[in-house]
Amino acid sequence: MDNPPSPVGEILEEVLSRLGIDNKIKQLRILKHWKEIVGKTLARHSCPVAVRKGNLFVKVDSSGWLAQITYFKEKIISELNRKAGSEVIRDIYLSLGKVYPQRKKGKLAPNLRKIRLSQKDLNWIENTVKNVKDESLRELLRRILIKDKKLKKFQNRSSKAKN
Repeated sequence: MDNPPSPVGEILEEVLSRLGIDNKIKQLRILKHWKEIVGKTLARHSCPVAVRKGNLFVKVDSSGWLAQITYFKEKIISELNRKAGSEVIRDIYLSLGKVYPQRKKGKLAPNLRKIRLSQKDLNWIENTVKNVKDESLRELLRRILIKDKKLKKFQNRSSKAKN
């Protein structure tokens, strides 16, 4: 008896898991739920900027809003993890800083477009996606990894500029 074809979602999850980036993608996906979880008003005064090792880093534009998020931190973590379907966020770290309005889906911030990746970064990305047979899936993963690397470089530059 022939096995029926597997759903694309199952195949994608397996590929991401084998590449070791499934949890990272879950972490990045839940960031799009920030406004929905904290509400429009609080979202105008805060912006999630990164997820590292289960820690969500959020910029907040004033100490009053920082206190508000601190008060609801456990509820926010719980809701983010519920949306993700697993515990991908363990803690939230808040810092005062400039909050940029969220850009429309699919568009990189102008500062990210200008960031150039090193050959080492590009080689790592290519080695990570080289075993993905499906060309469109390989290209999607490549774009995700490029955006992630550029965002990390942008965040490193921003934090160095403050010091």
